[in-house]
Amino acid sequence: SPGSPLRGQLLGLEALEVRARELAARFTLARNHDRGTRRFFRRFRQNMRVLRHAYHLLAADVHQGETTAPAAEWLLDNFHLIDNEDVEIRKHLSRNYYRELPKLAPREQAGASRVYAMAIELIRASDGRLDVERIARFVSSYQTMAPLSIGEIWAWPLMLRAGLIENLRRLADDFLEARTARAEADRTFQEFEQRGVATKLPPIPPRPPTAYIVQLLRRLREHGPHMAPLRERLKEELAVHLISPEDAIRAEHQEQAAAQVSMGNSITSLRLCATLDWTHFFERVSLVEHILRRDPSGIYGRMDLQTRDSYRREIEELAEPSGEAQIRVALRAIESAREALERDPEDQRSAHVGHHLLGAGRKALEVDVAYHPKLGRRLGRFARSHATGLYLGAIGLLTAAFLALSVSFVWRTGMEVPAALLALIPGSELAILIVQSVCSRLVRPLTLPRLDLLGGVPEDGLTMIIVPTLLTSVEDAKELLEHLEVQALGNLDPRIFYAILGDFRDAPSEDMPEDEAILRTAQEGIRDLNARHASPGSDRFYLFHRARLWNAQEGRWMGWERKRGKIEEFNRLLRGATDTSYRTSSGDLSILPKIRYCITLDRDTRLPRDAARKLIGILLHPLNRARVDPRQGRVTEGYGILQPRVSVTMSSAAGSFFSRIYAGHTGVDPYTTAVSDTYQDLFGEGIFTGKGIYDVDAFLAVLGDRVPENALLSHDLFEGLYARTALVTDIEVVDDYPSSVIAHMRRLHRWVRGDWQILLWLFPWVPTRHGIELNRLPLISRWKILDNLRR
Repeated sequence: SPGSPLRGQLLGLEALEVRARELAARFTLARNHDRGTRRFFRRFRQNMRVLRHAYHLLAADVHQGETTAPAAEWLLDNFHLIDNEDVEIRKHLSRNYYRELPKLAPREQAGASRVYAMAIELIRASDGRLDVERIARFVSSYQTMAPLSIGEIWAWPLMLRAGLIENLRRLADDFLEARTARAEADRTFQEFEQRGVATKLPPIPPRPPTAYIVQLLRRLREHGPHMAPLRERLKEELAVHLISPEDAIRAEHQEQAAAQVSMGNSITSLRLCATLDWTHFFERVSLVEHILRRDPSGIYGRMDLQTRDSYRREIEELAEPSGEAQIRVALRAIESAREALERDPEDQRSAHVGHHLLGAGRKALEVDVAYHPKLGRRLGRFARSHATGLYLGAIGLLTAAFLALSVSFVWRTGMEVPAALLALIPGSELAILIVQSVCSRLVRPLTLPRLDLLGGVPEDGLTMIIVPTLLTSVEDAKELLEHLEVQALGNLDPRIFYAILGDFRDAPSEDMPEDEAILRTAQEGIRDLNARHASPGSDRFYLFHRARLWNAQEGRWMGWERKRGKIEEFNRLLRGATDTSYRTSSGDLSILPKIRYCITLDRDTRLPRDAARKLIGILLHPLNRARVDPRQGRVTEGYGILQPRVSVTMSSAAGSFFSRIYAGHTGVDPYTTAVSDTYQDLFGEGIFTGKGIYDVDAFLAVLGDRVPENALLSHDLFEGLYARTALVTDIEVVDDYPSSVIAHMRRLHRWVRGDWQILLWLFPWVPTRHGIELNRLPLISRWKILDNLRR
């Protein structure tokens, strides 16, 4: 019956699969998906109200010393679990989500979502006892005849929970009715006791429930022979329905036992639903997932969950909301990747299915699957294709509006021009703030696709973590070695290596008396780290130290080109150069030609646990691999540099008034959350601030010998523009802020003396100076230089 517990014939696995195929053949989908949404949520709210009411009544009975049925004890002991599932369903199953799910057309199930009807049937065929194998085989068998959509499979665990709560409500209704019947039996007995034997017997219900009968018989057994008239009356009533007291007792005990089993099964299954890894289940049963894993490049199966989920969302957008349509789109994407591989076996980017779902092959795929984007999608594409004009135009218009407003206050006083000049800087600052705030609200931050390297960094991703620094004293060298060991302990992987790129401080002569002791301390420290942390026969820690060279412009002996020179010469050293100023090295140098990526850190930067592995996984993804345009001399597709988000420790942020101002909010870090950044979200490029991972070959191709000597000091932004930087805001490095501030303040006078030239190189009408071709960069790249200098 409609209100009876979901208790049907128990089916084995093979019979359950047959039942699933029968359901797939019987279910007919309605054309209108909006039907039944309000009824489903109204019924769910009613279910929870009934369960809460039952819980409170039963809890009151326990407090009063009343006996409760075994099934009721299950509810009392586990109601917290039911309440938690109510919160989860309300949180994750919105009305809009349910409205999009395919609904059934048959009259008895009209408006019910298909997956909810499936869940009800599975619970009925299992008496509420679920396990992973039964669930997976039921869904897989159903899809042999009628594929489910991606949204339906994700909704499946929520529907199972809702179905189990429906079953619990029905069981609660039953034992509440039994509770009422037992209370009625107690009233009948008490009334007979009060009236006495000589009075008329109290009325007995015409078809008394078994709970009424059993309770009345129990009370009668507690008293003597004077209750014989009531016992005889009860036997007469039961004889009319051909039931004996013994049959009633047996039926009530069977009903209580069945209710106890069903209640226990349903609550156990709810606990399973709360602890099961539904992501793994989804990828086991999803037909779209099985198709995408045929990716010709073999990359899809190596990606992390978040990236695979983003690919599936693109399938949902391109296809109509049905399982069959999504399968067709997935097959078409795989076929496009296979065709690209046949055309050019060396092009791993085009051979990857993501190139056709997210990359440059998207337009061709949309034509193949007859996709027509909605108005909002078309507007978004227009905004991205004209992002530079819209962004800079909005800033210009707002700045002009603020200037006009300021001029209006002094109109016809002769002070119009001075007022406009005075208002230019604050007006432009306010305009930039407003435009960037609007962009952060309108443009959703997206994470870059990445590989899952939990099993370790592959052979083609060998990485060296480098710390370019000055070795100023023996104590300084010891602190640096300790810092390097901490970074290594947080990023344990046999294919990640660590190196110090050292210079001595500027000096009036090539060699100083303290140099030898400092260098000896650093070398011994590296040997000690390798002895304690490296595998036998291999080294993980390295030291590369440069000799001082005479700089005529600075008038002193110093490391060539300071930090920029360290990195440039180290890159050349990795690729076999023998003419660098690195004179001292420690460690097995045979590994150097195999190094593909470098992670550069300041000596006061901390690399959190596994952050290096995550950065490597991003750069290894085909859609992120740098592609250099030889004509333009810069990376035009993919990325040569990844810049993680830089945060500040709480202790260092409180080090001074200056650091408190610039450190921002500390102590709360959304480690896995992408933070909005206008340049990355709107233009697909970020700003390099000197801490991040870079592709050695791409870096050398676009920046090798591009900058002449003594022409550039603040090199990070310049390198990021040519090597193309991605800001990875969901991965973090931590700075010890006050020491960084002090270091930057010490270099400020050199910046003022040298880098003001960059402002002249931004504009195309100014001739190129010193061979730095900044005026060939795109307009938005030049704006980023201005914006960075403004900050």
